[in-house]
Amino acid sequence: MIFVTGGTGLLGNNIVRELCQRGLPVRALVRKGSDMRPLAGLDVELIEGELADREQLQRGIEGCNAAIHCAAYIHLGWKNLEKSRQINVEGTRGVAEVCAAQGARLLHVSSVDALPTACDAEHPIDESGERGVPNTPCSYVISKRESEAMVDAYVREKDLDAVIFQPGFMLGPHDWKPSSGKMIQEVARLKLVAAPPGGCSVCDVRDVANAIVDGIGLARKGEHYILGGANMTYQALWHLMREAVGRPTKVYRLGPSLRWFARAVDIGLGILPVREGDVNGASIAMGCLFHYYDSSKAARELNYHSREPQVSLNDAWQWMAEQRS
Repeated sequence: MIFVTGGTGLLGNNIVRELCQRGLPVRALVRKGSDMRPLAGLDVELIEGELADREQLQRGIEGCNAAIHCAAYIHLGWKNLEKSRQINVEGTRGVAEVCAAQGARLLHVSSVDALPTACDAEHPIDESGERGVPNTPCSYVISKRESEAMVDAYVREKDLDAVIFQPGFMLGPHDWKPSSGKMIQEVARLKLVAAPPGGCSVCDVRDVANAIVDGIGLARKGEHYILGGANMTYQALWHLMREAVGRPTKVYRLGPSLRWFARAVDIGLGILPVREGDVNGASIAMGCLFHYYDSSKAARELNYHSREPQVSLNDAWQWMAEQRS
């Protein structure tokens, strides 16, 4: 039996699908009131509860040989650090402690955002994080770094059998929320989109899910694995999105001066009593960095390979079209 948290999310439900396809029994923790469409029709045992509910975690992990922890709170901003830590750090701690007590392997899904960023396309970052440019210290980045450090400490001090995965920018079908699919929808809806000057490591969520499931048996205890893909500018990615949706959307690349705009946004949000939205100084600053990563370790040890971004985008857009019909 495999236990999964965050099973209704983009990566989580693709992991559940991969487990079911392999004939492995699955038990998933879902929050009360969650949209259950991502898991509809799948042979999965559901347990309703929160990460903070230790009894439900114990019940969920009992009898499982592995727990895949995908659940996370993602806010790329300066605010909500306490909430980010409560879910991403303390929630992970709860899963780790139950796994340690019950002898289950923990496969912790973190993010490449816990790592530094690259200087340029020729020098992608590997798991060591050496020679990188510091990432924007927003709430999500801080909490993901702290969760990784906590899991690493449990491996050293409590002999927890744990592995950490660091996915890149994931695209693909079954994006119900949507997450990355929201960007594809924007490219399809707008006549002009502005691409930030940075870049990202684009990967297919199905390939990431496959590697994590393979990692149950293949990944080495205490290791970190980057699961990225094609390193490309946001402008190049937006152009591929335009091809996928078949629209003549114009893509405009913003310049490095966007960093100054990010500071102005921060000043404005600091003065005005408004909620910090998805577009804020931190998220803009992150868009100016090159999130380029090297997945060769996962390729060697987990047989990981991510399909071409255009394939992922085409499949994601086709899936969205099917949901609308």
